[in-house]
Amino acid sequence: MSKLISFIAIGILSAAASVARADAPLGLWESTPDASGLVVHVRTKACGRAVCGRVERAKDRRGYDTPSNAVGRQMIRDMIAQPDGSYQGTIWEPASNRMLVAKMHVRGNQLQVQNCDGDVCRDVVWNRLR
Repeated sequence: MSKLISFIAIGILSAAASVARADAPLGLWESTPDASGLVVHVRTKACGRAVCGRVERAKDRRGYDTPSNAVGRQMIRDMIAQPDGSYQGTIWEPASNRMLVAKMHVRGNQLQVQNCDGDVCRDVVWNRLR
């Protein structure tokens, strides 16, 4: 009987862990256009206990690849999982070339990103590519 209870407990913990991983913001994401029309593809991955992300590609408003100093740059840093399922850390804003306080939350194949510069916050939605 105790083996059965242990087996059920392990199954429940494994299921809970897989649900938590499903909401992790890992993968390839496409940003919304910034003020200059730049759209970036950001690959996110685990960096220790945090999530980080690097720009892999840049496109113009029409969807064409465009040369950009953003490619190769780390855009997301030290995003730490929060109890509510969100992630908090910093994000690089290409238009202003500054690191801003940010919060991210995965909703299916969308990543809600909020970055704040002082008291002014901006909400955008990125789409999952992979």
